[in-house]
Amino acid sequence: MIMKKTIFFSTALLLGTAMVAQESQPVVILQTTGKVSLVSQGKKKGNPVAAGAVANPPSSLMLSKDASALVYCGGQYKTIKDTEKAELNSVCGNAPAAKKLNIDYDLGDKIMAAVDMVVVANAKGDGWARGVAKGKRNGDGWSSGVGEKSKSGDGWGAGIGDKSKSGDGWGAGIGDKSKSGDGWGTGVGDKSKTGDGWGGKGYSIHAIMPFGNVADEEIEFQWSKPSGNSGFQVVIKDETGKVVYQITSLDSFRRIDLKVLNLEKGKGYRWQVWTTDSRKLTSEELLFVVQKKEERQAVVDQAIKSSSLNLKDLPEVKSLAEAVALEKEEWFYDAAKRYASTQQKGSGTLVPMMHAAFWKRYGFSSLSEKAIRNQ
Repeated sequence: MIMKKTIFFSTALLLGTAMVAQESQPVVILQTTGKVSLVSQGKKKGNPVAAGAVANPPSSLMLSKDASALVYCGGQYKTIKDTEKAELNSVCGNAPAAKKLNIDYDLGDKIMAAVDMVVVANAKGDGWARGVAKGKRNGDGWSSGVGEKSKSGDGWGAGIGDKSKSGDGWGAGIGDKSKSGDGWGTGVGDKSKTGDGWGGKGYSIHAIMPFGNVADEEIEFQWSKPSGNSGFQVVIKDETGKVVYQITSLDSFRRIDLKVLNLEKGKGYRWQVWTTDSRKLTSEELLFVVQKKEERQAVVDQAIKSSSLNLKDLPEVKSLAEAVALEKEEWFYDAAKRYASTQQKGSGTLVPMMHAAFWKRYGFSSLSEKAIRNQ
């Protein structure tokens, strides 16, 4: 049995963030309509904010006529409207709400995991995080929110809270299946250590997608591209190791119709790819299980039904909730597609942050950075 790779940040950073997290919790703006500005404590002038902005509770939101904002704070979703100024301390309160086992709770955990990822990356000096954490690209509130707390003295310090207690994953890891015995593979792995094989660089090759549950339909198999102009051989094996399908490709992806292959539902299959040149570079194996399309749709329908939010009026949040639900039930291929399609249609930094955090959870640091840079 192999387990998925989980992501851990350094103990020093987590201890530092855990100490400051006890004092207050951040406010994440999920959606805005009309003109909404964030005014930091002690300031008179505000900065425009959009989805993905993060503020500290002493701040205020200024709203123009007919404007509104959906925010997440203290485990609660709050809609702010019909007011010119809203003090975030009074809107959110200090005590977190009781957690409910529905999509609202799961979505909230993933939102905070995404915020943590950017803040920790910024504290470590990772260049890709600077544009998001300091709000340089669109003035969305990071500069007056969480990203630069060391100078403002508002208590956040180097980052936002240790999530090991809440189970959202950056402290204790997301998607660690070691205790559940579900058998998903470490074939995913952490690629951040070597940097090999990404974008035509390096001398190794890595399988990317699919893994986990997939529907019996056409699936795009994806892998990293090592240096050189090599061709690739893709092989799918059953649980006994017997080759059930193989095909060559000149690109670092190949669409394969699983329905045509008549793969057995509920059974695990492994795939890997290797180069056809003299180097014979070989990827790790990834495990996938073919399921009925109806089961995938049931996951999405149940998630939306369980929400206390009116998601019909919140298309971007609804799409993110669907991605989170699919990821939770290990439809990783479809979750990745949902994050990507939502980012293409959306605005602000919330979706790129959550898309990047998805890839980070499973060890694909290069794809995580790409999601942030493509916002």
